[in-house]
Amino acid sequence: MKAYKILIVEDDEDIVETVRYCLEVKGFVVEVAYDGLNALRMARKNRYDLMLLDIMLPGKNGYEVSRILKEEMDHKKIEPFPILVLTARKVNSPEREDFLATWSKADEFMYKPFEMAELMNKIVVHVERVGAVPV
Repeated sequence: MKAYKILIVEDDEDIVETVRYCLEVKGFVVEVAYDGLNALRMARKNRYDLMLLDIMLPGKNGYEVSRILKEEMDHKKIEPFPILVLTARKVNSPEREDFLATWSKADEFMYKPFEMAELMNKIVVHVERVGAVPV
């Protein structure tokens, strides 16, 4: 596995440590933000190959973080990278969920609990799709 750089944005430390461990074992370089405001700051300052993003975060929620970063990427303020949302949040209706997914501009959504093997496969597909350069 090539050493891609991943930003995990999650306020649940148990999830962070589990996902971080699995990524690092596979050779990924991992950084962590525990709230939406730090996620924005870190993504603007550093180059990442992918962001794993929770929705329910202190500061700014994941929908807002994703939308802001994708708009900045569109305006070439930062290098583009995929955003994969990991969330336990189920919205009230499929229409509302579709709206929020479109509004946030995230690349993909996965619901908790998730299978680690599926998450790892999705990460590899996304970083290779955008032609990320390993660290």
